[in-house]
Amino acid sequence: MFMSNDHTVNGLSIETLLINLVSNILFILGIIGNILGLLIFSSSRRSWQISSIYACLATCSSITNLLCLIRYVSILHSATRQPFLQFAEQHRWACKFYEFSFSFRVISAWITLLWMFERLLCVSTELRSFFNRWNASKLKFIIPLMIVAMIVGAVVGLPVYMFEPQICVEKINNGTKLIARGCCRVSPNASVQWQLYFEQVSFGRNHYTVRCLFSELIPAGTIILINGYIIYHLRTYRRFHQTSSFKTNRNQSRTTTSWMNIVLILHSSLFLTSLFSHIAGHIMNLEAHETWWVSLAVVINCSLNFYLYCLSGKAFRSEIRRFVQRFETRVFYQ
Repeated sequence: MFMSNDHTVNGLSIETLLINLVSNILFILGIIGNILGLLIFSSSRRSWQISSIYACLATCSSITNLLCLIRYVSILHSATRQPFLQFAEQHRWACKFYEFSFSFRVISAWITLLWMFERLLCVSTELRSFFNRWNASKLKFIIPLMIVAMIVGAVVGLPVYMFEPQICVEKINNGTKLIARGCCRVSPNASVQWQLYFEQVSFGRNHYTVRCLFSELIPAGTIILINGYIIYHLRTYRRFHQTSSFKTNRNQSRTTTSWMNIVLILHSSLFLTSLFSHIAGHIMNLEAHETWWVSLAVVINCSLNFYLYCLSGKAFRSEIRRFVQRFETRVFYQ
């Protein structure tokens, strides 16, 4: 649900200019970084050989980051916000697409969880033996994908189906004045129960609670738990490796696995930061998904992942060099 007012940027014009400037910079960095990440993860032979699921999820994460970046920059930037919202107010399909675009964020959250679950299986012998014992290696991702599809349907599917553009009456000046604005809300033909389900902004049996749980609270809690276990495993393995007096012929594979884990920890930590900003926003302002600083946190999350990967260590930078070398070979020597 949204209304086409200027509540996302309520400050002075200098604040609007700064937000626009930051949006432009992050948009450029995000487009470049996510495209490079998409190309590197999809073409990294070592990653695909060690774990094709890891490489696939990393590629999907770059795609959803691109979609989220375009969606939230369009809302955040003053030059595109009003045309974007007004277009959704006037066209039924645009209203439904606006609601559907929130699924990019939900899908991104659960791709990150599946990505971390894949790493958790790699570092946890107990989980691997559990799935091997029941011969359920295929089900370990089919079931989560089915769960994600049901979550996206519950969080996004219902609004897409039931919302449509209409004229809404809003109270301003402490309720002393009424104005008519365009908005995208649940159809007036819907029952009273459905209208209350979507319009109540409090924790209870309503869409607001479902949205908070499955797009923010559950992903945040799960990321913290899995991240903690992976970090504990990495520290334990490093301590064992330092005290060990022998070397194995699998050091190269373990080095690759190590940077894959570090990349995922950095990615999930940045994502967790944006989730915490959203959760804090809900505490301070119930309509947190409409505030400019929450949108800015999402844009930062979608823009800077690749550059954090570059800081993860020499292994990822080596992957970049290999990608550049393969690109130069194909372009200039064929």
